[in-house]
Order: sequence, then structure tokens, then C-alpha cells
Amino acid sequence: MEGILLFAISIGTLAAIYGMVTLALNLETGTGPLWDLGIVSFFGIGAYAYVILTAAPAEGHQHYLYGFGLPMWLGVIGAALAGAVAAWFIGLPSLRLRKEYFLIVTLAFAEVLRQLYINEDWLTNGVAGIYGLEQPLRGLVEARQYTYVLFALAICGLLAVWALTRMISLSAFGRACKALRENEALAITAGIDPRRTSMVLYVLAGAFTAVAGVFYVWYNTLVVPGQFSSDLTFFVWTALIIGGVGSSRGALFGAFIFILLHDSLRFLQVSGETAVTLTSLRTALIGLLLILILRFRPNGIFPETRVVFKLPDRAKAAEGAKRKGLA
Repeated sequence: MEGILLFAISIGTLAAIYGMVTLALNLETGTGPLWDLGIVSFFGIGAYAYVILTAAPAEGHQHYLYGFGLPMWLGVIGAALAGAVAAWFIGLPSLRLRKEYFLIVTLAFAEVLRQLYINEDWLTNGVAGIYGLEQPLRGLVEARQYTYVLFALAICGLLAVWALTRMISLSAFGRACKALRENEALAITAGIDPRRTSMVLYVLAGAFTAVAGVFYVWYNTLVVPGQFSSDLTFFVWTALIIGGVGSSRGALFGAFIFILLHDSLRFLQVSGETAVTLTSLRTALIGLLLILILRFRPNGIFPETRVVFKLPDRAKAAEGAKRKGLA
């Protein structure tokens, strides 16, 4: 029974990390007009930036040059800044492009970064990665109980990202982003600068995703290039579509549903051949759910709630003005 509980907590921790990335993608796509196929870029940048800043210097057969051994909180700040700077860098040329070309550029950028992780041994230790990384608050509890501590940290991080993204979405800036999403030409006539607004949105999403990468490092205690393939981007997109694009609640729900379907079968003790079959089965289950969602609920399980501003009736407005004049 305890093993099942620990496995469920582990799955919940991973779902919370995916939830952070899904919320960041929803900020770009649900609040703003940016369709990003390279969100894994910032996930990896945040993870590697954190590791480089906080890891101990290389020993033995590890070949990376940099391991500054800084405190973890500085590593988290550095990861967020690295994600923001990377988003600004890629946004400079790509945000000038149309939506479909922006998709291609972000996907290509993610693949370029993955190749850098693989080939630049001096920075990332190549395909071997960097491992044996420390986890926060590890020494305060027993090893078996640490799963609960990490789960609590991940939930706190998820709630923080949810609160920030929701606050941004409901702000005047968020309304400007939604105006660009709905009708860019009309938004421009209202005085909204599409490139500047999109850049700020892209930088914020990059910072949030990079912080999620830090939690992923804590979860795995290692970082390797294989963790940051484009599959992760498509996983997050699938979770967002299932939950509902434009809905923070949908983004959270979609992430947890996706991880439940994707990873829950790993708990089963089966032979190697059966494990391969189950891997195919879980992919088929996710694909079937996505097809059903697109067929019967194309806006997701929790679709975006439209905010409608009702203007006062002209007659009532005129009567109110008349009363003011009499007063």
C-alpha cells in the first residue's frame, strides 16, 4: 500500500511540473497569439542553467568545465533569467514572422539547442549528462519521506505559476494579448503594439518554463539531452488541448490527465515484452482521448470562459444623464 502511495505522489509531482509548462504554453497560446512548438527550449535552458550554476565542479570522467556551486535560490533566479533572455533572443527575429513560420522557427530552435546539449561536452558533459545533483531540503527528512517534500515543493511552484499567469491574463496587458489573438488588425487600430506585446509575453512564458525545468532537475537528480526532445513539446500541447486552450483550469486538468494516462501503467510489474506492448497502449490511449476530445469537445474539457462587457442601454444612459442635469 505504501508503495502505491509513493508512486502516486511521484506521478503527482511530475504532473505538477508538466502543469507549470502547460500554464506557460497557455499564456502564450490561450492568452496571447503565439503558437509555440519550441517550448521545450526554455525547459532545457532552465534545467541546464540551474545545474551549471549550482553543481559542484566536475570530477572523474565528467568533462564539463563549469560548476559554480552557488546556492539553489540563486540557481532558480539564474534559470528564470536564462529562459527570459533566450526567449528575447529567439523572439527578436521570429516574432516578425507569420504564425506558421513562427511555429517552424521555434521547433528548429529547440532542435538546435538539443544538438548543443549533445555535442558541447565542455558545457553539458554531452550525452552522459550531469548527475548526482542535490535536491532542496533533502537533509531535513528521511530518504523515504522526501517524496512528500518534493511533491509539496512542486505543488507550491505550480500554484505560484498558476497565480502569476492568471494575474497576467486578467490584467490590462492580458486583455491586450487577447485582442491580438482575436483580431490583430483591430488591436493595432486600438493602439496595441503587436511585436512589443508579443515579446513581453514570450519572455514571461520563457521564464516560467525555465523555472519548471529546475523542478524537473530536482525530480530526476540529473540532466541529460534526451530529456529535452521535441516530444515534450507535443506532450504539453496534447495536455493543453485536452484541458482547454485559454483556460487555466483546463491547463492544470489536462496536465494531470495526460501524466495519469502516460505514466500510470509503469507501476505494473510485467515482462519486457509486455512492457513494450503497454508503452504502445498508453500512446494509443492518449491518441484516442485526443481524438474524442477534438470530436465531441473541440474547445477542451474546460473551455475558455468568455468575458462579455454589457454596455448600458441608450435609453437608460440618456435618462441617467437627464437626472444628473436636473440635480
